Amino acid sequence: MSKTLLLCDCLSSQTVDAAALSKATGMACAGCHTSLCTSQIDIAAKAIEAGDVVIACLQEAQRFAEVVEELEVDAPQFIDIRDRAGWTDDTAPTTPKMAALIADGMLPEPTYRSVDVVSEGTCLIIGAPDVALATAQSLVETLSVTVLLTPGADIVPTHEYDVMLGKLKQASGTIGQFEIKIDAFQQSLLGGRGTPGLTAPRDGALSHCDIILDLTGGTPLFPAPEKRDGYLRADPKSQPAVAKTIFAASQLVGTFEKPLYVRMEPTLCAHSRAEKPACSNCLNVCPTGAIFSVGEHVSIDPMICAGCGACAA
Repeated sequence: MSKTLLLCDCLSSQTVDAAALSKATGMACAGCHTSLCTSQIDIAAKAIEAGDVVIACLQEAQRFAEVVEELEVDAPQFIDIRDRAGWTDDTAPTTPKMAALIADGMLPEPTYRSVDVVSEGTCLIIGAPDVALATAQSLVETLSVTVLLTPGADIVPTHEYDVMLGKLKQASGTIGQFEIKIDAFQQSLLGGRGTPGLTAPRDGALSHCDIILDLTGGTPLFPAPEKRDGYLRADPKSQPAVAKTIFAASQLVGTFEKPLYVRMEPTLCAHSRAEKPACSNCLNVCPTGAIFSVGEHVSIDPMICAGCGACAA
């Protein structure tokens, strides 16, 4: 079934050639109306009820949506030809541009690839004891919290969240997949009386979490930290910033859709040949560190890639 084009000149504020647009788009068009969203709303309602209609008025889509809801039918497609073509001081004919806008609006939306990322809400908080422990207390109702304090800090026993001592040596990954390497790692010994004892310090301890809350106020754990999903940081001296970050962390539980921005073609990569380095442009410009060398070509970690596009520029 062919679509019908519904045109409106918005109270004669633009020139719309219905016949020319019908011919250019191949859609049936019964002339041009002047007030489809108000006094001629019944005309729009009949067209919407009939189905397969394209309304060349994006600005009043909400008003037409009310008609759709009342009629309990599928929503029509809306295309803007007024603001993008009709309302102009240019004396050149607007019909070609209007036809192009309609044709562009009729193109199918491009598909994109994505993958589901699951966060179960395990959260690592790093920072000074005062702010880190207070933040942990604020999040225990929504997240499974562990606090990492620097060696020598006092540990106050609590059953609401875990507290560890150690130096964060390395962090990698992204939301739902963070891996943490800790040196001088110590944790409380269960049992006993009085202040709990600690395990002997050991290097190279590994842990995993879904979210990292960085309240150290120091150097970020990742390049382009604002682009690393699941990594949140705030100035520990700013109470509003910490509160905002606490709220953001509390929302990072569940299944999230991660777009896959890049399709890699190793055969086209000129990174290296015969063990001789050549091109490293994408490695040099990637702000997130998602690109790394794997011999004669590079590889892109799709979970870290933020779709900046610098590598393809």
